[in-house]
Formats: sequence, C-alpha cells, structure tokens
Amino acid sequence: MPDVAPPVITPRGAKIEPSAGAPFEAVRVARDVLHTSRTAALATLDPVSGYPYTTATNIGIEPDGTPFFFAAGLTLHARNMEADPRISLTLAPFGKGDALTLRRLTLVGKVEQLGPDETQLAIRRYIARYPKAKLYLSLPDTRLYRLRTEGVQINGGPARNASNITPADLRTDLSGAAELMAVVESETTRLNAIKGEASRLAVLAGAKAGRWTITSIDPDGIDLASASDLARLWFAERVTALNELEQRIAPIAE
Repeated sequence: MPDVAPPVITPRGAKIEPSAGAPFEAVRVARDVLHTSRTAALATLDPVSGYPYTTATNIGIEPDGTPFFFAAGLTLHARNMEADPRISLTLAPFGKGDALTLRRLTLVGKVEQLGPDETQLAIRRYIARYPKAKLYLSLPDTRLYRLRTEGVQINGGPARNASNITPADLRTDLSGAAELMAVVESETTRLNAIKGEASRLAVLAGAKAGRWTITSIDPDGIDLASASDLARLWFAERVTALNELEQRIAPIAE
C-alpha cells in the first residue's frame, strides 16, 4: 500500500462528541473570516532555534480565495520563510472583544513568493483593501507571499469547533468564469464611481452604511472595505458573466 502523508494539523487525542457543540455552518463561517479579517497572526519557524516566531500582518485575497501578504525582505519572518516555507496564519476580528468568543480561522501550509509578473496586480488588490499600504509597498525590498493552504481549523466561538473542513472548502472556483474575470477591474472602478453604490452593497452584506469601496469581485461574491472594516457580499448563485453580476446586484424595485 502507498504511504499516506500524515495531516499537517495532527488531530486531537481526545474524542469530541459532535452533539455537545452548538451547530454552525463551518464552511460559510470559515469563508467569512477569510474574506473579512483585516489582521492575521503569522507564525514562522526560526531556522536556528526551531522556535515559532509570530508577528501580525494584513491579509489580501486573490480571486480564487488564496490569501497573500506583504513582508519586507529585512524582516525576521521573511528570513524564516526563505529558510522554511512552512507557516501558520490565524485570522480573527482582533480587537473586537473577548478573543475566545470570536470566530477564528487557522490555516497551515507553505508559502511561495509572488513572481514579478504577478506583483503589480497583487499590489493593486492589496492597496484597495489597505490604502495606507502605499507607504510601505514602495520599499525596495517589498515581497509578497501567498499561502498554499494544506490544513484548516475553524472555531466559531464557545462549543463551535470544526476540524472537518478542508482547504478546498475555502477556494473560489474560477472555472468557466473567464468572461467575468476579464472585466473585474473595470467593473470595480465603474461601480465605485457610482455615488453610494458601494455603501448600498455593504449594507446588503450586513455592514453599517458609510464610506465603503469595492475591492474585488469574484464568482461567489464581492469584497468591500472601509477605513476600519471589511465586508463580504455573498451571491445567492454563482456568477460567471457581467450580465449575471448586474442581475445579482441590481437594486430591488420599491
């Protein structure tokens, strides 16, 4: 029989009785956390001591749901990742209350540095979410890394712990959506130019009205950002073309 690689997140030894926990939609919660968390704890491995080294970072999201982040080349975590690409990211709404009562998503996998042909588009996506990033993305040793997720753990709060979701559950399927993806940047610019449109969509996503900006569009939904928050508007049905997008977000007639 072929060897089977052990899971990157070793299962707990204690047996957990599923009926003891409060039910929740683990996949939807995990995808919400992925798309709406501004900050993540990034854990890397020191190449000499082997101890974990953790820092805080911002998270960008590629259209297929792959997380990416910035690191200056002189930082310790960049040095660590160059020596050992294995990392962990924990995403949560940090600073919004008791951490143990909040939704938390842990991702484990290997990082890879974005190539020169990918960097400019990724920078535009990153700045759309974090406008102040212009201050540091111009540094000469700017690097962007994406995480190829191999293990996932979602905790929805007390008695809401699920380890049965997979990296594939977090991905957005781009197949068959070439027509939509070809116009995403121009359509994002057009919608942001319509006064109040981004705020309307943010409210539909459950956020408070305010000064919002559409940061990205993909077949499953729209990501939005304000000065202090992120929101995600999920489509009821998958979108693959511009006319379908227009139908999904058209205002409901009074």
